[in-house]
Amino acid sequence: MNQSGQSTKAFLLSMMAGILIVVNAVLLGVAATWFPGLIPTLPGSSTNDSMGLYRIAAVGLTCGVLVLLGALLLRINSVHKKTWGVIIIVFSIPSVVTGGGFIIGFILGIIGGALALSKKSTLQET
Repeated sequence: MNQSGQSTKAFLLSMMAGILIVVNAVLLGVAATWFPGLIPTLPGSSTNDSMGLYRIAAVGLTCGVLVLLGALLLRINSVHKKTWGVIIIVFSIPSVVTGGGFIIGFILGIIGGALALSKKSTLQET
């Protein structure tokens, strides 16, 4: 596989992961706001307080945005591809707390970040 093909795959997988993680977090926030009775009580809380769900949604939203940012920077500034790959992987992992982008977002983030890490030097690209 040529370098540009691998770079494009890493970008696309990471971008899809970030989008799925953000959508999952937004839907969690929407559910906590409009349908609090549908979401079971969080372990450790005595009531069905939606504030904990908002915090979890904020974590997911932050992780998703950072995965998207890593994917965009991977595309724009591929000289630091290893840094962006690490950022994509590092922020895909805690997204599992919110559902990980329906789990598939978490998996795509790990694969996309790993592809970014496995690329050879961009100095050899044409």
